Amino acid sequence: YEKSIGVLDISKTMLKFQEFMKEHYSEKDTAFLEREGRLVFMSFLKPIINGKGFMWKEPVVGDERRMDIVVTYGKEQKEVIELKIWRGEEYHQEGLKQLSDYLDFQGIKNGYLLIYDFRKDKKYRSENINFADKEIFAIWI
Repeated sequence: YEKSIGVLDISKTMLKFQEFMKEHYSEKDTAFLEREGRLVFMSFLKPIINGKGFMWKEPVVGDERRMDIVVTYGKEQKEVIELKIWRGEEYHQEGLKQLSDYLDFQGIKNGYLLIYDFRKDKKYRSENINFADKEIFAIWI
């Protein structure tokens, strides 16, 4: 999933995770994923990063708010991936604002949003979102 030598393509990696989840997801998994969605995603990422970088849950940033996952790759790449459960458009906008604030804190203009959508009529999709002065790549699972 490298764009070029030493650069991890997080968008492509997230789309591959979306494919994986679409193939293997069952409604029986909903309760587990609501609790452990971060663990599943981090387990998917670990072999991709494979010693070329690190990932961690950021425990606390400014104002006692928490980022979900920070990924470093190679010497200079740093990415922020926020995980959310779909709870409607208003909550989604709050999540975009939260991610934008996290990106400001980290000095980054691009971020990623992984949305677990447990509605029966959900659609697996991706979207590039311009929010504030940020570019956010979002996927729905």
